[in-house]
Amino acid sequence: MGKKKLFTYRQTDSAHLKCTLNLSELYPVGSERQQFKKKLKPFLRSDPYNKEVYAVKDGELIFHSEQLVPSKKDNRPPLLLVFGNPASHSVIEGMFFSPHKDGKENRFWKHLLPRAGIVDLTFDENLSTKERNKRRMKRMTELDYESSFRVGLCVYFSMPSSAGGPWSGVAGIHKLLGTRALKDLERFERDRILHIAKSFLTGRGIIVTFQRNAWEGLRSDADPAYSIESARKGKLKGKLKGMPKIPLYGVPPTRLIGPCREILRRCVISKGVG
Repeated sequence: MGKKKLFTYRQTDSAHLKCTLNLSELYPVGSERQQFKKKLKPFLRSDPYNKEVYAVKDGELIFHSEQLVPSKKDNRPPLLLVFGNPASHSVIEGMFFSPHKDGKENRFWKHLLPRAGIVDLTFDENLSTKERNKRRMKRMTELDYESSFRVGLCVYFSMPSSAGGPWSGVAGIHKLLGTRALKDLERFERDRILHIAKSFLTGRGIIVTFQRNAWEGLRSDADPAYSIESARKGKLKGKLKGMPKIPLYGVPPTRLIGPCREILRRCVISKGVG
């Protein structure tokens, strides 16, 4: 029997991945693996949705993630938005940036995408979160929206974490895995994104990152290094690694809603299709 890969994934539906992380490959030294297991318990307890996202079986960490890149095509240029990692509750509730409270819209859908001139996929807040997520999914997969773009959403790191607290975001995944292990995993994650880009970003395609690791991992060697100041000033502009015809932009993280919206809007205008 051949050696198992460190990381594997498969698309399970239009918006979800099922991923497997081989802990023996990630941590070949037993003491490292034990240290990871100690950190895993508080990590899993940090978000009530983690028990539905993660499972450990036969030396593997198995988890669900999100990726919504429509297979349907039309004449609009594709726009791929790459975020840091998923929020555990959004994975379970079936849509990127699902709100915590029923009847509320996440700022990403309400204040960021429409005001940046990308797409307006807001719905009546009297609808339940489940119903709004269902309608949004249908509209996105069927390209049933007014926009200059055909929009795809994905994450640079597939491992979900809580939306707040000491184990939140990519920093929480870094804390759990450790620097060396995260770098080893990142090689596989970057290849996943580049694979998506090759099939989705054809012709006039654009890719935008919202997080440091995503920019650093996907930029070409000649492009500027990441800094939050450069992101806020709209100076993170380059070409996708290995695909020099595809423009790559780095914008501030979504938590900085105003600067993020402004720089994202400028990226759209700079391509002349806003």
